[in-house]
Formats: sequence, structure tokens, C-alpha cells
Amino acid sequence: MQEYEVMYHKIISVNIKKMRKNAKLSQENLAEQLGCSREFISRVENNHEKVSLRMLLYLAKIFNVSPKVFFD
Repeated sequence: MQEYEVMYHKIISVNIKKMRKNAKLSQENLAEQLGCSREFISRVENNHEKVSLRMLLYLAKIFNVSPKVFFD
């Protein structure tokens, strides 16, 4: 994996966690909305699991944001 890919995966995971907390959702609540496990959300937020484009699009819809905010 390229260095910039590692950097963006970390940025994305941090932003997902921030948005989840700002939305006052637990990992379990978010997992239910996404149709995945709480453990998966935890691994994503801790940068141990990579999130797919499809998952990013679902997250953007849940948080009512543009997908590009995950990269900021």
C-alpha cells in the first residue's frame, strides 16, 4: 500500500469516528444502520479495517454529508 493510501485510510477512520460521535450514535447504532457488526465499526474507527467506497457512500447518507468530507 502506498504511503498516501495509508494516510487517507487513517484520515477516513478518524472522520468516521468524529461524525458518529457528533451524531450521538453508538457503534452499535451505526452498525445496525449499516447492516454490519459493531466490531467492524470499531476496527474501521481504529484503522484496523479499510472501509469500501460503498460503505463510505452509506455513511455519507446516514450523516447527511458529501462523501468528500471523509477525506478532509
